[in-house]
Amino acid sequence: MRTRIYPLALGKIIKHTLIDPNNEVAGLLVGKYINKSDVLEIWDAITGDQKSTPGFVYLHEDTIAQAAEWILRNRPGLYIVGWYHSHPGFSIFLSAIDLETQKRYQMFYPKAVALVVDPLKYSQSGRLSDLKFSVFRINKRGEVVRVPMSIGIQRHKLLESTLKGIETMELKYIDTGRDIDEYEIPVEDDLEEGRISSPLSSMVNRFNKLRKFKDKFIH
Repeated sequence: MRTRIYPLALGKIIKHTLIDPNNEVAGLLVGKYINKSDVLEIWDAITGDQKSTPGFVYLHEDTIAQAAEWILRNRPGLYIVGWYHSHPGFSIFLSAIDLETQKRYQMFYPKAVALVVDPLKYSQSGRLSDLKFSVFRINKRGEVVRVPMSIGIQRHKLLESTLKGIETMELKYIDTGRDIDEYEIPVEDDLEEGRISSPLSSMVNRFNKLRKFKDKFIH
């Protein structure tokens, strides 16, 4: 499988990471899978309430469910195809916590991917060569693999994705109206010792909420 991301979607994601380049940020990837060519297309991005530190980010458990509803109403033919988050200054990879998160996304949608961006050096230099990003997923053997990625230039889809994305030129933000300070941020030791703290365990609930939308917006 390959991924193809369209410029406006990538621009929104990069802009989001630059708002607070010293802390992690996260959001959702919106697009569709092209079965004939085995390509996952990323057309847009959406974010919402989250809690973050320089080494961790947690999207509120209601953000994904409300984002799915918004996409169903406003992006017909598209759906959530994965998530993105930043690694400010500590390179491009999936941490142990990221790995568990990605497993949840692939349980919900097997083609889901994780886009990781390290914006720190670029935010300081302004040189595109310093902007690092890659796409990952978990293969059938349970290994993290990089997914080949290209930036979409097909005339029709480039125009269509731009027209859809420009409806919300700023990154769409889902405000759940709830306080996220109550959630404890997990650490890597919790995973190693089998103690998955509240943000990761609550992902089960958030994906259960999404299942009722699955048949409507995943084809």
